[in-house]
Amino acid sequence: MLAIRKCVSRFENRIDASMERFVFHHRVLGFVVIFIGMPLFALAAVCLCTMCVALPFAAAFGWM
Repeated sequence: MLAIRKCVSRFENRIDASMERFVFHHRVLGFVVIFIGMPLFALAAVCLCTMCVALPFAAAFGWM
């Protein structure tokens, strides 16, 4: 468990550092990515996960 936590922590630190470098080099594009791209990505991920859960139930109960 500790190894997994350490691996995830290292991955998070690498992503943070790379995003920070990107934003410092490309200010406008970084702003767009952070405040428009990431929320859209999060909404898309929630939508896809919900569909993956709901579609089998819909098929099983004949709602499709």
